Amino acid sequence: MKFLTLFCIFFLNLNVFSSPLSDGAERLIFIGEEISSPDVVERGVALLKNGAYLNSDYDSLFSYSKFVRTGSMALNIQPDDEKANLILLRLVNLNYDPAIFDYAFYLLDGESGFVKNELLSLKLFETSYEIHQNPKSAFMAAVIRNESIAPGTKNRNQIIELLTFASFKGFSPAQEYERDFLNKGYWQSIHPANWREWFANFSN
Repeated sequence: MKFLTLFCIFFLNLNVFSSPLSDGAERLIFIGEEISSPDVVERGVALLKNGAYLNSDYDSLFSYSKFVRTGSMALNIQPDDEKANLILLRLVNLNYDPAIFDYAFYLLDGESGFVKNELLSLKLFETSYEIHQNPKSAFMAAVIRNESIAPGTKNRNQIIELLTFASFKGFSPAQEYERDFLNKGYWQSIHPANWREWFANFSN
């Protein structure tokens, strides 16, 4: 049960980024884990590896990094954060936006082998917003600034600009956050144990 919960957080919460190839492979892996079928999981992993290393498909490489991070009960493979982090950083260096978004959360939470660095996390979310026009990254950048998670970065005009962009691009939680946590004048009103989980819950 714990494995499937982690799997859902890493795979299904990010499947908005997936290509058809990696999405299909992820679903094979998920089904294989659910029914404890090593053969089904292996087929999914093989698809990811072929896409990543033979076809230079960044989506497949990103999905493979998530598989490495979670491990596999069906295949008796232990999670390997170190290997997953190397793959993730390679994708970040290639300016692959889903990896930038993911890496920013690891730095914000300080988990999975990454040291907490709120300022670098903010810079990554803003890079994702500025270069890739990612509304979710704009939203998280606004949250970091508004909550003063990275000291000295709170700027109301920038926060409003980020939230307005996120709303304009169809990310409706930005409007809710602006109404409840910006316009009411709250300060440092959010203290989640894990920002990635908070974002997933707030976005639903």
